Amino acid sequence: MANETLQKEIISMRNNISSLFDNFLSSRHSANPGPENETESLWLPDVDIRETKDEFVLYMALPGVKKEDVQTEIKDNLLAISGKRAVKNDEDDNWLRREIPSGQFYRAFKIGAQVKSDAVKAAFKDSILEIHIPKADAEKPNKIQIE
Repeated sequence: MANETLQKEIISMRNNISSLFDNFLSSRHSANPGPENETESLWLPDVDIRETKDEFVLYMALPGVKKEDVQTEIKDNLLAISGKRAVKNDEDDNWLRREIPSGQFYRAFKIGAQVKSDAVKAAFKDSILEIHIPKADAEKPNKIQIE
């Protein structure tokens, strides 16, 4: 009897944990999740950021997004990237499942160093947005020659 109760508690705990992860993961793609048939919502593209001695480089995965649907801005050391991925809707479609996020996206990143905002370069190739943000000269390491 005690063993049966323990098993039920473990199953309940596992279901609660699974539900928690599902809620966490789904919130990554929808700030305001709506009904199952709602296909457009806010989503967060995946981003990688690296730092070199001269610059910061950001890579954002934007599969299915057109270059002209992406806007970038840097102001006061805040990089903002926004845009949209269109959803394909057809009256004759009978979707069984839709997991590819669509609609608006927005990401903003505070840059923890002074940068040359007028020298930022961006490229969009193979569904990857790549942004190079050069550091201001004052932020670059200054090697001191020992005599």
